[in-house]
Amino acid sequence: MTVETPGGSASDTLRPEVQRIIAAGRSGVVRSEGLQRSVWLLGLLSALLLWSAFTPLELSAAAWLALVPLCLLLRLRSLPRRTFLVLWCCGLFWGTATLQWMRLGHPAMYAAMFALAAWIGLTFPAFVLLGRRVTAAGLPVWLAVPVVWTVLEYARGMLLTGFAWYFLGHSQYRWIGLIQIADVTGAWGVSFVVALFSGVLVLYVPDSLLRRLGLDVAPGFDSGRFRVLVPTATAVTVLCACLVYGAIRAERPSAFPPGPVVSLIQGNFTPELKHDAQLVLSRFRIHNVLMQSSIRLQPDLVVWPETMFPWPERSVAEGVTDQQILAQAPLDVLRDYGNESALLVEPFRNAEVQKSLAGHSQGLGAALMIGLEALVADHNRTRVFNSAAFVRPDVGYVGRYDKIHRVVFGEYIPLKDLLPWLSELTPFGAGFGIDAGADVRLFEYGGWRMSPLICFEDTVPGLVRRMAAQRDAAGGTCDLLVNLTNDGWFRGSSELDQHLITAAFRCVENRVPMVRSVNGGISAFIDGDGRIRDPGVIQVLQEPLEGTRPQLTDVQGLRDPATGTWRRQFSGIIHGQVPLDPRTAVYTTWGDWLPQFCLLVTLLLALKKGLRH
Repeated sequence: MTVETPGGSASDTLRPEVQRIIAAGRSGVVRSEGLQRSVWLLGLLSALLLWSAFTPLELSAAAWLALVPLCLLLRLRSLPRRTFLVLWCCGLFWGTATLQWMRLGHPAMYAAMFALAAWIGLTFPAFVLLGRRVTAAGLPVWLAVPVVWTVLEYARGMLLTGFAWYFLGHSQYRWIGLIQIADVTGAWGVSFVVALFSGVLVLYVPDSLLRRLGLDVAPGFDSGRFRVLVPTATAVTVLCACLVYGAIRAERPSAFPPGPVVSLIQGNFTPELKHDAQLVLSRFRIHNVLMQSSIRLQPDLVVWPETMFPWPERSVAEGVTDQQILAQAPLDVLRDYGNESALLVEPFRNAEVQKSLAGHSQGLGAALMIGLEALVADHNRTRVFNSAAFVRPDVGYVGRYDKIHRVVFGEYIPLKDLLPWLSELTPFGAGFGIDAGADVRLFEYGGWRMSPLICFEDTVPGLVRRMAAQRDAAGGTCDLLVNLTNDGWFRGSSELDQHLITAAFRCVENRVPMVRSVNGGISAFIDGDGRIRDPGVIQVLQEPLEGTRPQLTDVQGLRDPATGTWRRQFSGIIHGQVPLDPRTAVYTTWGDWLPQFCLLVTLLLALKKGLRH
């Protein structure tokens, strides 16, 4: 037994081996805290680089470096405590900074913004976890990085209805030569190439730097220059092959065959105005004036943005009786109508809106694709759709497309009957929601076949591929994608730019051009190479509208020379001729073969590692 001496401590009298154990424990705590700070540093650096690669900064070069800090964690023998929690926090930071535009729609959207940011933030810990598993199973780090990152982008684009935004490849949209590989691999292939360079660059970071950060480096990475020669040569060869392919596949802007002449009508209404019944007529007047003003431009097609026609198209499902229609009307409405309740049935039976749209089309001498709400009286309830109606001047009303891909919390609330509190995540309340459409549509006019896409559907790779692959009775495929969107929710923020950029990749993937009519902007023409082209005419309406003769001012170029940014938040006409694209695309036929192959490789290697363990 030992006794503490005056002026000393109990540890002074302990045996030497016990003192060493205590000292090692104390130093381990300090070292663990230091290691966590290093993980924070690496995770936040990747988050900052990823954020800067996209709008609003658009520093595309940052994307080639963005994964390097995270990749360094794949070189460690062991990870510090709570590494994955720290990485998720860093991913949450990236997601919140990137998605900050979501909050602009409504205060209730803060909750949805943080929920989505938390979801995409899981990319960071998942990348390190899966990356370490597949490298432990034998895949080189420089190859594991693009394989695993592609898998995670694929998961983000598919799970929970999908969010195919902010892929690494999207940051390279201005490099037209590089992004042409998307017609073989989808946007995933561009991300793969960018991530490949991060995987190679991480090999150039010396072990000494990691040790200086206190990290436990695995042996074998500082084995000489030859270690990086093969990966570097491979990455450079892949990039050069992509650029050669792009040079062969890309068309000169003037080489595309001329297609239909299109006038895109762009209003500039905030969401509050859109849902204010007292201003419905004002909104219609602006759009109608712009549509009538487009007559002198002699368009083949005029497009209104999403839901900008204020009166819903009503119709009745087959076999539904008048009594069933009345049974679906709210009680207070039935009381107001009293003995004249039959008037509630009439709008569903007489197709007033369809006839009105046909009259507009005939007056224009052009086809009309217009965003509106559709109400269909079914046997048990009235179904509500976010729709695009198509009308021709020669035959009248042709039909409508009902939006298939709904926005979570923006257009429907999952599990709202089971979890009523989820309604608090949307600004619309518990009774809000629209039904999903059944199928894609292909409309024809003037020998051109066109398919509508509504809202964020132009960012969904699988849906756009379905649109491009569909055939009409004569075997013809889609010549033109028509996007009807309301981005007024986001008040001129970076969302407008990123939405447009993401849509451009759908054009490359399927070699189909697109026109976009967007409330609040950015309305645009995109060719099959993914170029966002200057339209022939941009006319800005001088507001407020006074009298019967609108004042329209011509401006040059889709980008404002004063700011260098795309023009937005104005009411006007964007007019031009669509550049058709006769080419076909491997991606349209084979779809997501690249991320699925990467997923198979990842699963097999992770399983191999698990069985070995």
